Amino acid sequence: MPDPTHTKVCLNCREYHEPALAVFLVPQPLVRGGCILHLLEQAPITMPANVLQLDPELMDLIQTQVEPNSSVRARFQDFSARLPDYAGTKAILHDHFIADPAPIGLDTTDAADMTRLELLPERPVGLRRVDDFQDYAVRRAMLAIYRHFEIDQRIPLLYHGYADPANGWFALRAASA
Repeated sequence: MPDPTHTKVCLNCREYHEPALAVFLVPQPLVRGGCILHLLEQAPITMPANVLQLDPELMDLIQTQVEPNSSVRARFQDFSARLPDYAGTKAILHDHFIADPAPIGLDTTDAADMTRLELLPERPVGLRRVDDFQDYAVRRAMLAIYRHFEIDQRIPLLYHGYADPANGWFALRAASA
């Protein structure tokens, strides 16, 4: 297993050739030992102008149901421990109430992800566990992420993106009558 502090975790699926979401872990400042799992929509960025492009295909994918036999998977990608641009990075993290130490799994030297974090709206999703996720494939991917970060308790999710987190992958399972 790669070092989680230098590993970018993404949710991928065959319907979309790029990663759909990146996931990183932030210590919960109000709860000792607690954490918040941040989900960052991988909206395309025009570089070097740092302009976010809305991608309706990506938003539709995030908001729609995923079939149980789909290929939603967690992908782990190592990144180097390069030093970030401290002034810009600290300002972005501060705006999202992320204090030092740096988030686990967020490559603060990746200009595209830092731009996404800075520009995408964020919405609290609430406390969830792996079994709260509706589709088998997504549960399997989230379980891989929870195991990677060694999360064994309910954890608040914070979603950075344009898709409505009340639908699709974030919807609670329907109770059977």
